[in-house]
Amino acid sequence: MVDFKKLYGIFVDEATERIAELEDGLLRIEKSPGDKELIDTIFRAAHTIKGSSGSIGLTDISKFTHGLEEILDMVRENKITPEKALINVLLGATDLIKEMVEAVASEMEFDFGRCEGLLKRMEEIKGRSLELRVKSSRTEKDKTAEPRSQSSGLKTFKVIFIPNPDLFKRGIDPSMIIEDLKDIGEIVHITANTDTVPGLSELDPENLYLRWDILLKTNRDEADIRKVFEFVEEGSEIKIFPVATPGKDVPFIGKMLIDEGVVKAEDVEDALKSQKRLGEILAEQGKVSPVDVEKALEKQRNIKTDSFKKSVSSTIRVDLGKLDHLINIVGEMVIIHSMFQQALQGGNWLSVTDNGGNGKNGSLMTHNSAQNMEALFSQLQRIGKDIQESAMSLRMLPVGEVFQRFMRLVRELSESKNKNIELIITGEDTELDKGVIEKIADPLVHLIRNAIDHGIETPEERMKKGKSEKGTIHLSAYQMGDSVYIDVEDNGRGLNKEKIVEKAVSKGIITNAHSLADEQIYNLIFMPGFSTADAVTDVSGRGVGMDVVKRNIEFLNGKVYIKTKENEGTTMSIKLPLTLAIIDGLTVIVGEEVFVIPITSVVESLRPRRDDVKTLGEKGEVVNVRGEYIPLLRLYEILGITPWKKDPWEAIVVVTVHDGIKYSLLADELLGEQQVVLKNLGKAMPQICDVAGGTILGDGKVALVLDVPGIVEMAKKRYSVKRYRVIEIMEKTLAL
Repeated sequence: MVDFKKLYGIFVDEATERIAELEDGLLRIEKSPGDKELIDTIFRAAHTIKGSSGSIGLTDISKFTHGLEEILDMVRENKITPEKALINVLLGATDLIKEMVEAVASEMEFDFGRCEGLLKRMEEIKGRSLELRVKSSRTEKDKTAEPRSQSSGLKTFKVIFIPNPDLFKRGIDPSMIIEDLKDIGEIVHITANTDTVPGLSELDPENLYLRWDILLKTNRDEADIRKVFEFVEEGSEIKIFPVATPGKDVPFIGKMLIDEGVVKAEDVEDALKSQKRLGEILAEQGKVSPVDVEKALEKQRNIKTDSFKKSVSSTIRVDLGKLDHLINIVGEMVIIHSMFQQALQGGNWLSVTDNGGNGKNGSLMTHNSAQNMEALFSQLQRIGKDIQESAMSLRMLPVGEVFQRFMRLVRELSESKNKNIELIITGEDTELDKGVIEKIADPLVHLIRNAIDHGIETPEERMKKGKSEKGTIHLSAYQMGDSVYIDVEDNGRGLNKEKIVEKAVSKGIITNAHSLADEQIYNLIFMPGFSTADAVTDVSGRGVGMDVVKRNIEFLNGKVYIKTKENEGTTMSIKLPLTLAIIDGLTVIVGEEVFVIPITSVVESLRPRRDDVKTLGEKGEVVNVRGEYIPLLRLYEILGITPWKKDPWEAIVVVTVHDGIKYSLLADELLGEQQVVLKNLGKAMPQICDVAGGTILGDGKVALVLDVPGIVEMAKKRYSVKRYRVIEIMEKTLAL
């Protein structure tokens, strides 16, 4: 017996992608109901989930998805219009399928009883559609006095299905096609023809040798039957033709009892509905209490399927071109390795004398061999860099994977807030490191929710201002240099500077705003607990969103910028590094330790003169850099290390920037600039705010990568209040 559980991981990965296609397609088809290609894409996504789940024994998922597929087929045939109410039902069904897949991933049991309400609604939709078609058919019949083929009752068709021998290799189970036929009619008779099955010695287990002869009774026409085979038509032979109606067929037991008059049709339906679930049976047997069953069901409904997230994030779809390029480079590396080995085994590069002992020929051989080795080493360096860049490109994914999630969020939140908002997405092909993509979703959710709740006005308010009734949120991504920018731009009311100042003063964050620039005032919204909302809503107003946004983005070595104009809108711009795995850093020594400062935070490095270092009493130290006074932070004090040099004019000062404010970090020596591979310190290491990770240097030593925002925070905590006061003064003064 086949162990289907081994295939669950593959199914989860594929189903997750198809679910994303479903959700995205349903949201887009609401705006473009006439897009036939999009409708076909949505239908294929549902069909794939149904087929793949059924082929590995997940029949409940397959049956439920089939109900969704039937409605999508009606949309495809223009029998139903994809109106908002229908889209809501289909999105609800998609959510349930997502939960079913999550349950498979986390090895939990999904309560399919939860699907009953939605299944009933889908059946009602199909029933209403059928009723409308019948009425339309009757009207048409009255007009033309010509009977339609579909209204002529049951017909019998002979279906000959000769599948493509490569069907198994394409991951298609022909038995699922036969199951689909049962959905449009009754299979009266079926025969599997084995004439073409070869002998055991010639049998290829991956080939399909069977063909099927099927007798189907249905009220559908030939075109409807042929649609069942549309995904296997390529390379297959399908013949469909009507046959004379055979004699009385043997019905199923329920139908047989009804035909014999033993029971009524309603009795059979009631009996089927009365089938009990496992929880009810166990409760009746006294094994568990009804309360225990309900608690278990509630826990199952609310459980957070972390393993599902892990299974999704543990795989990545790689462009074949990128993989081919990497393989080609590895091939070049193998050739260079062979050339190195040949040069070393030849031994010429070690010769220092010739046969005559005068050394001339030997010197020539040494010189030539050294040149060859240098050339080989240069090629090896180039190939190593190519491999590094190619391997890193495998981690790069388009940001559209994250962006598409917000179509649903904007649709539902704008509806709940009675606002008319459209989400516009551009630059979804912009690529970003997978590690960054996984961590950027939550900050974007906060920004979009704030734009909907605080930014975009109600339709009435917008009309009074002379604006369009529909508000827009523009989510865009673009690359500049070694950074990616993600902008969340709305055309709403903009930030109210006076209101921000009023809230900040009332909370004691600032005393007045006279010395603050507009940029500093707007940045106050990132303070913990800060909110300008007049009331707490289910979307925002608790002041726990924007500070999380800033903290999460800074954790990714990114920055947030605000551009706003009252009554015109606000743009939140996020700057992110292309990758988290490899960074450019400035390597410094403090005592016996080596540290790396990310180059993105470095402005310059210098050795100040004695006169350039000033002490403001007990308030702290500053360094005069070309007339600009910058707070001095001694790394050895913050990190608790014994230094070699304590005087800045004998040591080195690295000028860094955080939040637009400059800080000078004191180190013993500067080693230079180099690329380093950033490594996570692991769960065993406690989270340290001033350390971003670790790396291994060329000599094999481990160096810590410093986090400049964390260093600043540590300095604020470590230094006395009086001494830190200089940093606070400088932050407000130097930023102007």
